[in-house]
Amino acid sequence: MSDKTVIVTGASRGIGKQIAIELGRRGYNVVVAARTVTAHHRLAGSIGETVEAITAAGGQALAVQTDVRSVDSVADLVRAAVEAFGGVDVLVNNAADTSGGTPGLTELKLEDWLAQLDTNLHGPLRLMQAVVPEMRKRGGGTIINLTSGAGDLVDTTGDAGADGGSELAVLGGERLAYAASKAALNRLGNALSAELAADGIALVSVDPGFTRTELVELMGDKGIVDAELAVPMSTPMRAVVQLITTDEGMRLRGQIVRASEYVEALGVS
Repeated sequence: MSDKTVIVTGASRGIGKQIAIELGRRGYNVVVAARTVTAHHRLAGSIGETVEAITAAGGQALAVQTDVRSVDSVADLVRAAVEAFGGVDVLVNNAADTSGGTPGLTELKLEDWLAQLDTNLHGPLRLMQAVVPEMRKRGGGTIINLTSGAGDLVDTTGDAGADGGSELAVLGGERLAYAASKAALNRLGNALSAELAADGIALVSVDPGFTRTELVELMGDKGIVDAELAVPMSTPMRAVVQLITTDEGMRLRGQIVRASEYVEALGVS
């Protein structure tokens, strides 16, 4: 058994799965958390498949079905990690609700707004509250919050019909709930970083950028996006792993790390 344990949410597929597999390969005990036990008929991936991939890479892993919207589910997840591996050293808050469309203000349904905030903001908060006491027992740890450029402030003074108008919508001009949830998550991480650093816990937000996940592949096949423009999942995976396995996490605590720029600058392989 390794002496380091990581919880990765949203790890049934996509970036979360790649992070989980790589950390398992590097000797971490990996707790694979997600809602998906049985693969979707259009999207491959489940927590069991991720555990199998980690085991094949020589690592140790535990699958725990988890709904980050539930306080009880989050508590059960952390309890399972402690019982299986003795504690928690790293948390990767990757699970997110990206299902919201682009309604205007008056068309936005309150239930859709609340659902996105519950997963994308309250979920990470619940998990941090649950794991920080365990990290303090271990003398420190690392928390990575996966964010999005949708949470950034953008220039809205230009002509919406000019070049970049469609990009403005993607980055939050109309994806109101998703954009607001990620902006709030960024500030939450920034506000908490000093408090947690005093206990040796580094908290960093990572913006993966437009990434070629299974969902993006599916959207590309439907002509919704150009998947060829997306970076491979290895790019944000490498950024997150670097922050976890080195002192970089503490150096960059409270900040937003842009995965492609960070990996390029460090020459991480």
